[in-house]
Amino acid sequence: MTSSRPILITGAAGFIGFHLCHRLLAEGRQVVGLDSMNEYYDVALKQARLDRLKGFANFRFEHVDLADRDGV
Repeated sequence: MTSSRPILITGAAGFIGFHLCHRLLAEGRQVVGLDSMNEYYDVALKQARLDRLKGFANFRFEHVDLADRDGV
């Protein structure tokens, strides 16, 4: 049985974060993904990953930089 509490994943659009989110979502878990969408590498690739995750009804994305105290 899966928990109804959401799981918070930072770096959701990155390589590891995306794959972790995808696996948890496929298991039916609720996921809240955070990412700053910085330009460390291709933002278009990050956006494409997010677009795939947004296909899950149990996914919510927040565009936030954890270094921004007011934003958090």
